Amino acid sequence: MSGRLEILVSAGPGEARYLVLAEGRPLELVVDRPSLLLGSVFRGRVVALDKSLDAAFVDLGAGLRPGFLPGARGLGLSEGAAIVVRVRAEGRDGKGPLLMPEDGFPASGEAPARLRRPDPLERLRAAFPEAGIVDNAHHEVDEALAAALDPVVPLPGGGRLVIEPTAALTAMDVDSGGTRPAEANAAAVAEIARQLRLRNVGGQVVVDFVSGRDRKPLFRLAEALKQAVAADPVPTHVFGVSPLGLVELTRERRGPSLVGLLCRRAQAATPETLALAALRSLLAETLARPGKMLALRAAPPVAAALTVLAAERAETERRLGHPLTIREDAARAPEDVLIEDMTR
Repeated sequence: MSGRLEILVSAGPGEARYLVLAEGRPLELVVDRPSLLLGSVFRGRVVALDKSLDAAFVDLGAGLRPGFLPGARGLGLSEGAAIVVRVRAEGRDGKGPLLMPEDGFPASGEAPARLRRPDPLERLRAAFPEAGIVDNAHHEVDEALAAALDPVVPLPGGGRLVIEPTAALTAMDVDSGGTRPAEANAAAVAEIARQLRLRNVGGQVVVDFVSGRDRKPLFRLAEALKQAVAADPVPTHVFGVSPLGLVELTRERRGPSLVGLLCRRAQAATPETLALAALRSLLAETLARPGKMLALRAAPPVAAALTVLAAERAETERRLGHPLTIREDAARAPEDVLIEDMTR
């Protein structure tokens, strides 16, 4: 990829965010938390075999749901056997993660045990070797995250792209906004490809372009979209136009989408997301106000999340140099976390 590339890093307790900028525009956005398993390598132990599914269920330890390993018959597995596996996809809907056998690690040793956890920054450096690294870019990453969670994406010329994730699929609607439909559709093609990657959208996607009675332009748009997603490192397949005039495509799931990771339904941030954001803001505020004893006042769900996040709270206290005081305030909205000065 040619042009100026930067990787912005924003790391805080319990969460690290990485934003890839191409010529100043967000291209890829990665949020990493210790609870995410994608790409991790485990020495697991087979706890059950399902002949009808030709699959094994593998204990990964650490209170995790057993992973699902297809193709067990060809691997000659038996219950109780140790096997080294890599997490191919995060678990979802109450199911354990999808696994694949992993070479290069001995199967002997303690099982279950995690052998390796991938470093997102290493992957991004390998994918964008010419990119410069900018650390502690909290403000820029916060802005990019807010935009990537907004269901409305402005298009050049005045149109807009509306993105609505549902339980079954992700729907994208192109609104001309007063511009010529052909211009809005053309502008939407490149933006759809960018947003799929930026938001880590996976599974089925349908796009409702601005259309009239003539369906021929829809087939040309489907072909243009197929070319636009060709650069996506995650396998993405455009199938064409449905009888209802929707362009259909699928994108392989590689972990949860940004909305799925950071938000509840209706794209309201989870208490954990708000708690981690509060810790980042507190540490940033401490740098701006040295010598001050700062504390947090938060709504009950966020205060409870801060209490549960023991490791993240301990890291914050280490960086602060003093215990962190968290005050519960039932009158505050969940997203309204107050940083208080305790030295007054």
